Amino acid sequence: MSESIVPEPVEHAGTASWGHRFRVSLVDLLVLTKYRITLVALFTGYAAIAVEGHHALDWPIVWPCLVALFGIGGAANTLNQIFESRKDAIMNRTKSRRPMPTGRITIAQAWTFAAIQFITAEGILLYIHHSPLAAALGCATLLYYSFFYTLFLKPRHYLNIVIGGVPGAMGPLIAWAAMANELAAAPLAMFGLIFLWTPPHVWALAIKLKDDYARAGIPMLPVVKGVDETTRQIFVYTVVMVIATLLLPVVVGVFNANSSYFAIAVVLGAVFLAWTLVLWKHRPVLPTMPLFRFSIVYIAALFLGMVVDAMARGGRP
Repeated sequence: MSESIVPEPVEHAGTASWGHRFRVSLVDLLVLTKYRITLVALFTGYAAIAVEGHHALDWPIVWPCLVALFGIGGAANTLNQIFESRKDAIMNRTKSRRPMPTGRITIAQAWTFAAIQFITAEGILLYIHHSPLAAALGCATLLYYSFFYTLFLKPRHYLNIVIGGVPGAMGPLIAWAAMANELAAAPLAMFGLIFLWTPPHVWALAIKLKDDYARAGIPMLPVVKGVDETTRQIFVYTVVMVIATLLLPVVVGVFNANSSYFAIAVVLGAVFLAWTLVLWKHRPVLPTMPLFRFSIVYIAALFLGMVVDAMARGGRP
């Protein structure tokens, strides 16, 4: 008999099946953390570490902080999906992608995963970085996003994402506190930039998903006030955000007018403003998802500019 038709050994088939299950489970756990969003928080946190200056390339100190940031964000996002599992089962975007609506992960397993992430993160901040301030900020981030935003604010008000943008902006504050056990103007300004960036970023996606949100009973701005008002609000918030990015060097005194950060803020800020203005004036024609994707590039480029300038400076401001 030819080897090509010899039946595969049972143990090999079992191993392959176990390997497949492991990969699926790993992907499901990453989905629970909303890892793409969490990685953005990691990057903004590292930018704060670089600007703070004492440990920018001290990786034995930096890596635990980044793990802690991921754990806090991952735990908060896991709890968010636990609390919204019924709504996720209704929305087309989430019902087949997230592991709880599909039944691949149970509520109890998700609670356990969230607890492991949060306890690990808090342990790192308390016992490796010795920063009660960073641990308190991490705890506040989880409580604000998972409970106040998810359970109270999001289902009740169409401006939910404006007030709810606080947790997503906490990365620089937690990271700075982990390095210095104090806060300063620079991380507060970085927090402010992310806070102002969040509404135009999220509303661009919400326009695309407004029917899904309406089906799930979530009062996002496009659902309650319509696309016209949402595109107007996107433009208004973008104006404020771009002005804030240009004022940051003056307020903080870290980046001068010749810095990489300032050049990025001017060029990409002009693009962002023009794009949102055209979107507002021609909203029935232009899709919003390209703006949503560009907004991610925009915030990443701004914080990359901060890192480049901090490395070039070679020390704490």
